This record gives sequence, C-alpha cells and structure tokens, in this order.
Amino acid sequence: MKKLLTCLIGIIACSSVLAQKYSGNRKFLLRDEGLSQVSFVNLDDSTANWFIKVPAGRDLQLVGNRTVLVSTGTGYQELDVRSGRMLKEVSDYAGSVMARRLKNGNTLLVGLNWEGKKGVVLLEVDADGTNRKVLNFPEHNYVRLVRETAKGTFLITANTMVFESDRDGKVIWKANLTGPKKINSWQALRLRRNKTVVSSGYAVNFQILDKNGAVSKTFTGPKEVNPHFFAGFQVLKNGNYLVTNWQGHGPDFGHSGSQLLEFTPQGKLVWSWKQDPAKFSSLQGVIALDGLNPEYLYIEGKDGKLKKQKTAKKSK
Repeated sequence: MKKLLTCLIGIIACSSVLAQKYSGNRKFLLRDEGLSQVSFVNLDDSTANWFIKVPAGRDLQLVGNRTVLVSTGTGYQELDVRSGRMLKEVSDYAGSVMARRLKNGNTLLVGLNWEGKKGVVLLEVDADGTNRKVLNFPEHNYVRLVRETAKGTFLITANTMVFESDRDGKVIWKANLTGPKKINSWQALRLRRNKTVVSSGYAVNFQILDKNGAVSKTFTGPKEVNPHFFAGFQVLKNGNYLVTNWQGHGPDFGHSGSQLLEFTPQGKLVWSWKQDPAKFSSLQGVIALDGLNPEYLYIEGKDGKLKKQKTAKKSK
C-alpha cells in the first residue's frame, strides 16, 4: 500500500507540473501553421481573443505601433495587435521564407534559390522596398529562421546546422546539431558567454552550443506532452525558454500534444498549455506578451531576451 501511495503521489506531482498555471495574466500571439492562422490568446480573459487567417509563412515579430509583423510566402503582413486587422501587406517577394524587422528599421527577407541566386539568400530592403543589400550562401540548400544578434550579425538555421554571418556575408561561426539525419533546425538565439540555443525541429529538443560550436547540452519534454517538432521559441524575462511544439501539417492536429512548453535553462519543464482543438491545429510560432509593450520594436538582446528598441535607426 505504501508503495502504491508513493506511485500515486508521483503521478499527481507530474500532472501538476504539466498543468501549472501562472498567477497573473498570460497573453500570447500564436502562429498556427496547420490552420494558416495568427491569434491573440489571453488565458485569463477569452473575450479578448482573436483569430485571423493569414497566408502560409514562418515567423512573427512585434515591430512597434501596436503592430505584429507576420511573414508570408510573398513578403509580409502587418496586423494590429489589438484586433488582428491587417494594416499593411507587402507581396512583392514571391518565394520568401521569412521576414524580420532589423534594428536599423529595414526589413530582412530570406529565401532559398531566390532572387536569381542559388542557395540561401538574405535580402535587406528599406521602408520603400528599395533593395539595400543582398547576402548569398550558395553552399546551403535549406533555410528557416534568421535572427539578428546584439552585435549585428545574423544567426541562420540551415537544416542540420546553424551558422553566423557578418553584415558582409562572411561566415564567422558555424555548428552542426546532433540527432537524427532529418533535423530541420528552426531558430537560433545567441546567449551570454557566446552560447547559442537552437530549437532543433525533428530532433525534438533544445540544443545548447558553446563558442566552439560543440553541443554542450540537450533537453526535451516528457511523453505526456507528445514532443514532435520544436519550432519557434522565445527567451522569457525569467530566462526560461517558451517553445511551440508543432504537431504536423494541416488542420487536424488540435488534439495532438501540448503545443506550448516552457523550460528552465537547465531543461526542466515547468509549464505547458494544451490548446483547444476546436480553435487550433499545429502551433509553430509564439510571442509571450507578458511584460512587453507593443508600442515598440523588439529585437533579441545579449542574453537572447526580447529588448525594446526606443527608436529605429534611419537607413542611410
């Protein structure tokens, strides 16, 4: 009997971790790849929620003036954070994989075998759509998300690896991920002490890389959350990692897995969210709005956390 009680207590303790609710108001912008949808979700006030259909794409970002930038396959859209209403659409870049607003106010668009070039292409354009700079990496045949680092370089995920380029297109660092042959690394962020954290896609984990590119740590979630594909993530104010646990292409994955997972930097799962299958299918991107002000553009800082930019530098 004592052994049975111990087992039951263990099960209850595990369940309480997976169902943990934070005190206070948790709000998210979510990108649902399965439904081609962006939504605003307030866990304490569902009357404020909204759900908007968008073209297929890979990323989302707060860019100021209460606006979220949503990448599409032809450029990007800008939506009002309060309502989801579309404020602007740029559709001149067919074949783009993602778009990202830079610290200088320009927009970085990314594509593969694109804009007349082979391999990975990074195209920087100003507010008028004038091409400012093109970086090309013809040796790479895959690309997902790109992040501007605090020092102005670019971290680029390319299937089984991640590499870093300076503003002139010189590769200054690279690392191979560990895991199965099909990895599909999704997003990389630079942390302090030259560490890099990567969501590894089909390897279904976070991988922490040291300054030499060696994998120093990996961690994933328990089977209860059905780890399937670690996609877009955010380093929260407390240093934890909030990641989307994508479940599959198409509209019928809302019942599968818990699709928001929060880990400590040590790899402990401290919170998860089970989506409503009537409203979601397969999450691929997230912005936790707690403590953020949508009036500002946000770029990751030296510790990987989102840092507001008081004023965007004007392009020369």
